Amino acid sequence: MIASNLTIPLLSLVDTAVIGHLEHAWYLGGVALGSSLISLLFLLLGFLRMSTTGLTAQALGAQDRSGLRDNLLQAGLMAQVLAAVLLLIHPLVMPLVQH
Repeated sequence: MIASNLTIPLLSLVDTAVIGHLEHAWYLGGVALGSSLISLLFLLLGFLRMSTTGLTAQALGAQDRSGLRDNLLQAGLMAQVLAAVLLLIHPLVMPLVQH
């Protein structure tokens, strides 16, 4: 989990380094905005990763196979629902950020 928390700022750093060589400043502004949104989504959805890890470890330690299965299925379903919501709002947000 520590490695995944470190990779998001590194992604932004690499994007900034690559785009910083272009001639216009608005490219860098777009990358900064995109990096901020990606970081925000990653942090907001981090609850799913953290809670799934804890609940799964508890169920595994108690050797509760049905609880283990239920925790993983619920987390997977919630991830799919959240992904569907993000895909549905994508067409509404894109016109705002393209111009």
